Amino acid sequence: MKIALIGVTGFVGQHVLREALERGHTVTGFARNLDKIPDQHNLHKVTLDLLGDSLATGLALSGHDVVVYAYNPKRQSKDPDIFEQHVRGHKALLAAMPFSNVKRLLCVGGAASLKLPGGVEFLDSDRFPQQFNDFKPSIRGTRELYYLLKDHPQLDWVFLAPSSVLFDGTRTGSYRVGTDYLLFNEAGVSTISLQDYAVAMLDEMEKPAHHQQRFTVGY
Repeated sequence: MKIALIGVTGFVGQHVLREALERGHTVTGFARNLDKIPDQHNLHKVTLDLLGDSLATGLALSGHDVVVYAYNPKRQSKDPDIFEQHVRGHKALLAAMPFSNVKRLLCVGGAASLKLPGGVEFLDSDRFPQQFNDFKPSIRGTRELYYLLKDHPQLDWVFLAPSSVLFDGTRTGSYRVGTDYLLFNEAGVSTISLQDYAVAMLDEMEKPAHHQQRFTVGY
């Protein structure tokens, strides 16, 4: 497949890139600064200002089978306008997609919008870790993408939410799948490695099982 990966240098994007290349796909990696991504076989690197012209962005995405959106303006930022930065990026992508003629959009989401057994979203619950309270505006920014996607029925979109702890670990190739509720293991822990999150993203890409919906993965 020909994959357009926006945010190829990011916390999640780098792992999606590695998994895609190892599976033999061709990736066009888009980011503002590509210096930390080495040249690799089947990787084409393109500098992109997502907040620029929508038509130019759409044309850059055209010719691909799927767009993977892993954009994050500043991970764990405390900038006072970080929520607005997220939303500007999301809206810029959604404005550009019609010009690309690419229908399939896979989005790197967060756990914030997932529900707990009582029906409360994780971010708004008393189980949300207090040490991350300072980053809530940024986390809300990622959650907002899920809400915005619902207004675009012309797109075959997916919002892949990880478990509450997304960590740099190992690739096991094994994970469980859920939809609206946060997944917990037998010990009551909600985790997924970056490597297995990328596996799930590529599995969904190669064998689509979700359409215009959110789903989640965890151990």
